[in-house]
Amino acid sequence: MAVDKFTLQHLKYPNIFGVGDVTGIPNSKTGAAVRKQYPVVVKNLLAVIEGKPPKEKYDGYSSCPLITEIGKVMLAEFGYDGKLMPTFPLDPSVPRRSYWYLKKDVLPKLYWYGMLKGIA
Repeated sequence: MAVDKFTLQHLKYPNIFGVGDVTGIPNSKTGAAVRKQYPVVVKNLLAVIEGKPPKEKYDGYSSCPLITEIGKVMLAEFGYDGKLMPTFPLDPSVPRRSYWYLKKDVLPKLYWYGMLKGIA
């Protein structure tokens, strides 16, 4: 789907917006990306409904837990143009056991019981 990479608004049809894998934007297609995209779409869609231009911007954020060995993960968080966007106050280039548990135990539950239900 051809959308503006910042507003996520369709390039031809202003009342249509896109999120996730369907969009033709230069970001990684992850659940973390969708989690950051949908609030942008909601605010911009409401603005369009009110006759205003969309102002919210998606910065290309995505997160990829990269398994470096059993029990250790690097959490790659980045935006457009590869800009690092860490959400934790830890060096993102260091594999950590804590990120292993985040990937193994927390993220699946967040996805299945939070995101898919519109909670997280």
